[in-house]
Amino acid sequence: MSGPPDDAVRCQVIVPAPPDEVFRWFVQPELLARWIGIDAQLEPRPGGVFRFEITEGEWCSGRYLEVVPGRRVVVTWGWDSGAIPVPPGSSNVTVDLEDHPDGTLVRLVHSDLAPELRPLHSEGWSRFLPRLAAVVAGRDPGEDPARTGPPSARR
Repeated sequence: MSGPPDDAVRCQVIVPAPPDEVFRWFVQPELLARWIGIDAQLEPRPGGVFRFEITEGEWCSGRYLEVVPGRRVVVTWGWDSGAIPVPPGSSNVTVDLEDHPDGTLVRLVHSDLAPELRPLHSEGWSRFLPRLAAVVAGRDPGEDPARTGPPSARR
């Protein structure tokens, strides 16, 4: 495949830190859980576990496909409980980290989602990536968007 499909979810944010530092927030469990979720089990190597608890009892899981320190993280993605009908490992999230005058440009592409689930995931990434930028900068990221439970796929 030459690149993500045109119908993939795409989000980006500028994080005020160098790419090597931002990379750590995608591969270290205690850091990932500060901006998305409450717990994480991560094995940042190709084939390693990528799993985090977004709210009490609601896990998102997959596997790391590609891990390039300071540059790129690619994981498979899905939801364990079935509350959102994206089975674990059935979609892909690609995060590219690029040098930017203000730190790092984080480009996220979430592909292989059914058309009806793209708006839900686009909304989620659009809320969580600014939390990443805030915590990396040492600011309060505000209320966790998933505090009251995962978003419903049945809107």
